[in-house]
Amino acid sequence: MLRPVAMKKIRIVTLKEFKDDVLKKLHTLGVVQIIAHEKTEEENLKFMPADSVLKETSEQLRGLNAILEVYKEVKPEPSEGILKRFLNPAPPREIELGALKEAKKKEIIERAGKIRAEVEEEIGESLKQYRATEKEINGLGLSKADLWRIKDLDIELRYVGEGSRIHASVGTCPEEALEAIIADLEEITSGSYYFDKAEILKEGKEEENEYACIFTCFNEHAEEVSARLRRVGFEKIEVKGFEKKPKEEIKAIEQKIAEKGREREELKKILAENAERREGDYLTYRESLRAIEERANIQRNFVETERAFSLTGWVPADKEEEVFKEINSVSEGLCVMDAVSPEPDEEKVPILLKNPKFFKNFELFTKLYGIPRYGGIDPTIPFTITFIFFSALMLGDAIYGLICAILGILLLRGAGKYNGTMKDFSIIFISFGVASFVIGALTGGWFGDLFTERHFYIDVLNTPPLLIADQLGDVLLFLIFSIIIGIIHINVGILMSKYESRHNLKEFIGGDFWFLVAQIGFIPLFLNYMSYGTWFRHDTPCLIGVGILAISLALLLFARKGMALFGITGFLGDTLSYARLMALGLCTYGIALAINVLAGLCYGIAYIGIIAAALVFVIGHLVNWVLQVLGSFVHGLRLHYVEFFSKFYITGDYEDEYKPFELKIKT
Repeated sequence: MLRPVAMKKIRIVTLKEFKDDVLKKLHTLGVVQIIAHEKTEEENLKFMPADSVLKETSEQLRGLNAILEVYKEVKPEPSEGILKRFLNPAPPREIELGALKEAKKKEIIERAGKIRAEVEEEIGESLKQYRATEKEINGLGLSKADLWRIKDLDIELRYVGEGSRIHASVGTCPEEALEAIIADLEEITSGSYYFDKAEILKEGKEEENEYACIFTCFNEHAEEVSARLRRVGFEKIEVKGFEKKPKEEIKAIEQKIAEKGREREELKKILAENAERREGDYLTYRESLRAIEERANIQRNFVETERAFSLTGWVPADKEEEVFKEINSVSEGLCVMDAVSPEPDEEKVPILLKNPKFFKNFELFTKLYGIPRYGGIDPTIPFTITFIFFSALMLGDAIYGLICAILGILLLRGAGKYNGTMKDFSIIFISFGVASFVIGALTGGWFGDLFTERHFYIDVLNTPPLLIADQLGDVLLFLIFSIIIGIIHINVGILMSKYESRHNLKEFIGGDFWFLVAQIGFIPLFLNYMSYGTWFRHDTPCLIGVGILAISLALLLFARKGMALFGITGFLGDTLSYARLMALGLCTYGIALAINVLAGLCYGIAYIGIIAAALVFVIGHLVNWVLQVLGSFVHGLRLHYVEFFSKFYITGDYEDEYKPFELKIKT
């Protein structure tokens, strides 16, 4: 907590005969991030090549995946609506490796090849026919599309093409090309041509008008005419093989497509039946081969001698003993292992965040800003507490918060059961909703002013001890409260920074230390103002306060030098930025109040008043809820990323995130 997990760099050296067992054990443990060995000039070692089974494994995987794609095509997953996908999704398919988990890699590859050959024999002919039928249907569809464009031309297609003396062509052209086409025909053929057109009717009028055209001319002019017409926009359509009129041919094509569609469905049933029987085995072998492929590739990071090999990696310090124990067991004690703590400033260390269960859901916001450097502060816990509070304060409506909490619970019971990211968001939403409900209840926000004397007055919601402040009536109080919260929040960030630099006096008194000192100096002056109505009197407390402020100014000049003025204005801006806590909360309440007033006015309309009021109320509050929730999240993140994190948080490279060599089964 508050620090990334301590890591250790381990090195394992053992005999090559144990390589497969060591890799399989590390893959199963899933706690070691294997990295490329860093050779030194003194080491007479060479990098180990990929496992010899890699080529065969990849080939078998490609074959299995090809068949699985066919299975997916002929036996698609049942479609789910967006609500079902989020609130009640189907559970993912579980894949158990079973006996294959302990089988030797050669055995798995051979068995995968055997089952692949069996399946290809079972469905090979059906699959070939299925693809041919699909291709034929697609070809018929393209022909139909071309004929549809000239369907209004009254011509027997058997006459299109080159005859003994006359050439005929059909095609399409834009409306603006018609004059140019006729002019070219007139010029080239000296008037010996025939031309006809029919407008292609389309849905809507967004596109330009297009026409189906036919022209005939003598054969000796055909080549020149075709070339000239292409340049002005005429697009020729090939109708070779068709004899009847376009509409009749379209009807015949549709009949053929229907027949071929029935053939395809029959073949699809055969393939789907095979998928029912074989898909489970195929998925199991695919995942087993993927594991072999990963192990075959990862050993490129190892170095080797004639009989031994060495691997290097990172492991969480608390997993060190477990790894050593397991590797020692599979290598029969014939191994050498050591682990050393890293020097954070000398090498890149992978970062693993470890927070209590509830706070772990908020790590995604920390990572969105950047993962912390190794040995630095992980701000997830303080961020979680203040983010929930700030966002809830900016929403500030009990019923809006209740809607968020209910939605979060539904997501948690739905997509959150199978999706880690959705689970995180659902927990965040529930927390945010509960906090908003509490703050909204304490500040009188129930769909704005819905339960006040202006609408449906409920005494218990509008009197202490439940109501402690009125959002609309105590605006100044909320503003002061927001600024005080902002100062405290900034101070916490500065204190965390000073804690990090406590061993370096120059860094400790530099940076933003002046701001802490300035606040101490301001206290006696403020107390004097509260007691006597003036900021300064010639007494000891005030003189001490002025002296501390002078020290603060000196510290500011020491830290910022010529940029000291910008240091003051920067902190003034950061502090005032927290006024958004009051502003957004007031905005939520004010818009909700306006919606209630509008709904009340609509209620007085004759005949349709109830319906109009209900629509205004529901749609208005729904839109307000969406906008204010979004605004609360965005501004809550902004206050942390800009005003808070900038005071102490030092990030590393995102690529430094801990990525262990772990066996992951795809579902």
